[in-house]
Amino acid sequence: MNKFPQLQALIILKVLVLSVTLMMIHGTVSAGDKRAGGDSHEDDKHAGEVVTMSDETAVQNGITTTNVIAGDIALSTTLYGRISADPSSLSHIRARFDGVIKNVKVNIGDTVKKGDILAVVESNESLKSYSIVSPFDGNVIARHANNGELSNGQVLFSLANYKDVWAQLTVFSQHLGKIKDGQAVELRHANFEQLSEIAYLTPSADGSPHSLANVTVDNSSGYWQLGTLVKAQVTTATKAVCHMVPVTAVQEYEDKQVVFVNHDNEYKPRPVQLGVTDGRFIEVISGIEIGERVVATNSYLIKADLEKSEAGHDH
Repeated sequence: MNKFPQLQALIILKVLVLSVTLMMIHGTVSAGDKRAGGDSHEDDKHAGEVVTMSDETAVQNGITTTNVIAGDIALSTTLYGRISADPSSLSHIRARFDGVIKNVKVNIGDTVKKGDILAVVESNESLKSYSIVSPFDGNVIARHANNGELSNGQVLFSLANYKDVWAQLTVFSQHLGKIKDGQAVELRHANFEQLSEIAYLTPSADGSPHSLANVTVDNSSGYWQLGTLVKAQVTTATKAVCHMVPVTAVQEYEDKQVVFVNHDNEYKPRPVQLGVTDGRFIEVISGIEIGERVVATNSYLIKADLEKSEAGHDH
């Protein structure tokens, strides 16, 4: 009879031990769930780093995409200089034979064609009149002749044709080894650009310790005024790269350089490691593959949308 209370007590004790064990197991599982929930929250945070946008909305916002490609990136050196006259387009005209200036036909600022009469002079020797004509198309930029005056070997007119001018770029000794005839040059002034090439190198005319890279400039537009300061990017070499994207594709997001990879209507940030750039394209050393599509223009709008979403989550 006394065994039954003992047996009951033993059973109760085992039940209590089992309950405590189950509670401990449940507590461990709960803690694990919380940790898993924490990891899940991190995953959700990264999974949420996506902007969904229809093609129509992308077009309205000027957002375009392009494929990641391989190609060549130009390595360049920056030089500075000024626009100057083409020596062959500037002429100082004298009378062939000294005599009396009988008739001046042009004035400063006039436009003349090759062969147009500038003045008529009566020779002192033959007493016959002859014409002084323009050697090329251009403009009269100086006049030192009036009716009745003697020519006396002086410059009577100065003509210039500024349709073609020169950019004379300063090349210091540290750059001289890289700058060569025939290299491509991109000239810039304000918002205007022009592509050309180095025609030849010359020493500085005033004895300064630098050389001049002379670049032909088409001035048909009249934009490149004499004396204009210009900045030039001279292509000195090229580098073949495995992956490159437009410079406009790269943004700084969460303290990393990223591009926004596009698939269907989704745009996701992708951290990338960058290399050399030519100002238009930039090498991507790692982070993307050939054929993937990235945002090429207005990528900052995708970045702004992501940052706006993050700010909303923080609140």
